[in-house]
Amino acid sequence: MATHDAEGRKLNRREFFQWAVWAAGGIFGLIVAIPLVGYILAPFFRTPPEEWVRVCSLDEINSLTPTEFRIAFKREDAPQSYEDVRGVFVIRKGREILAFTNVCTHMGCSTRWLDWRQQILCPCHGGLYDRWGQLMGGPPAHSLPFYVSKIEGNDLYVANRYVFRV
Repeated sequence: MATHDAEGRKLNRREFFQWAVWAAGGIFGLIVAIPLVGYILAPFFRTPPEEWVRVCSLDEINSLTPTEFRIAFKREDAPQSYEDVRGVFVIRKGREILAFTNVCTHMGCSTRWLDWRQQILCPCHGGLYDRWGQLMGGPPAHSLPFYVSKIEGNDLYVANRYVFRV
């Protein structure tokens, strides 16, 4: 049985073993690389289970200025479980209650409400948002995203996921 290359030329023993070693190395490389790539990329595709956290009672919500509350989600998808503490701005807009993150969409800095300016400011790069989290200026490209929220009884709850505005 003769072994031929892609051009139909007969391979000698040395060429055949070189080809076999390269093929075995490639197969071994794939066997190692595919699980390694999956391990590295898995956190980007894993979503934590939905969790609801109480933010405040409806009596604590103002219609003129956003009030910032601290919430904590339990994270158990890491080697050691921990609490993911976040800030949430809550304000009434007509009959609607808005709950949005305090994290700037530009570089992830924590924003704060400036009462004297009647605006939300990102101190890192000067991103400006109005009282409802709508982008007004600065380097951010988007408004502050809403938390998915619900009202149960007299309490406001938010989930550990966002809804981005258009």
